[in-house]
Amino acid sequence: MDQGLHPLAAGDHPPALAPPPLVLRRTERALGVLAALALVGIVLLTCVDVVGRYLLNRPLTGAFELSEMAMGALVFASLPLVTLRRQQVTVDLLDWLVPASWRTAQDAAASLVAALCVGVVAWRLWVKAAEMLANGETTAVLKIPMYPLVHAMALLSFLTAVVILAMAWTDTRSRIGRP
Repeated sequence: MDQGLHPLAAGDHPPALAPPPLVLRRTERALGVLAALALVGIVLLTCVDVVGRYLLNRPLTGAFELSEMAMGALVFASLPLVTLRRQQVTVDLLDWLVPASWRTAQDAAASLVAALCVGVVAWRLWVKAAEMLANGETTAVLKIPMYPLVHAMALLSFLTAVVILAMAWTDTRSRIGRP
């Protein structure tokens, strides 16, 4: 993974990346706990279901639905977490074509596009959650309302967009020499 670094021409120095602000570091910790809890929940749920299914001939009712919901929580809690840790996949095949002096602007533009895309996902999830609430949509077996999870997924997507913008702001300011 690239982790935010670019191939450098001879004599170039890598651009300095600012450490995330304290609020982002605390957010990272909270999201890490949430993602870990979702993963542990999926593992425990699967273990109970497998033991019940194969040893007791009694599968756990709704295990598949609960696993799906926990997976959604895990994925969307991980989006801002991966962003904060700069662990997203990046493609830098053409970065060598961009002069080093333009890389800050290139990174800022890429961050704006990424934030816009994630923001659109957040908006559409919010709309979908509102539709689910209005229609009373629930899971098939356990009849759990789906809209709270989809609202949470929308909020986590929005948080990811905010994190992208905040990190782009701090990175750009640190690269041009402003505190």
